[in-house]
Amino acid sequence: MKLGKDFEIVGGLPILYVKRLDAIVCSDLHLGYEGVMAGRGAFLPKVNLSRIKGMLKQAVEKTGAGRIIIDGDIKNEFSKVHLEEFNELREMVDFVREELDVKRITLVKGNHDNFVDRIKGRLGIEIFESEALLGGMLFFHGEGLPEAKGYSSMVMGHVHPAIAIYNGLGVKEKFHCFLYGKTRKGSAEAIVLPAMNYFAEGVAVNLEDVKGMAPVFRSIIDIRRMRAICIGEGEALDFGTVEQLSKLK
Repeated sequence: MKLGKDFEIVGGLPILYVKRLDAIVCSDLHLGYEGVMAGRGAFLPKVNLSRIKGMLKQAVEKTGAGRIIIDGDIKNEFSKVHLEEFNELREMVDFVREELDVKRITLVKGNHDNFVDRIKGRLGIEIFESEALLGGMLFFHGEGLPEAKGYSSMVMGHVHPAIAIYNGLGVKEKFHCFLYGKTRKGSAEAIVLPAMNYFAEGVAVNLEDVKGMAPVFRSIIDIRRMRAICIGEGEALDFGTVEQLSKLK
């Protein structure tokens, strides 16, 4: 599904293809998640990395993209680079370069990406501290407000957007989604990426107040007017605006 003239959702994946940059963009991988959680006594099946590799493979095969941009939170631990995170980062980078033949990997740091600079030389990836203006498009994670001006589009992650709908039995179903719309002044496109992490349940933007999670929704984007593009089963479907969805019972 196309979003404007420059963006396309790749199949039903949480991945965006940016034609102008010949790049696929994703966010919130949280690599090493299972290892970090095991250290806290919660033992989870190790599925996140293999699932991410599979989705990246599908996206590169569909688009032929020559670049991968990770729009924040490539890793999970705040206070350090956990050994499991480094191992999974190395495995993913090797997979992208050697098996997918994509040589350029860009990371725009998110709030979980502390200390990743210390290993960027060993990984050989390009890192932007908090935001990147690429081809007139702004990429930032979203936990803070961007500083750049004059961009035609803005792409962020951080929120893990989803929508929640109750079925006839009163059971809540959640669907991961992209959010797509315009900035408050209407001068730029705005896109919020769903999380790539397997264990990310998602935040129901039609039921929960996300303004405290990302100040951009208070000052730059009116989230009520954004459209929820839900993904899954190999396709993307437009479910209408967040405001419309919030009225559903």
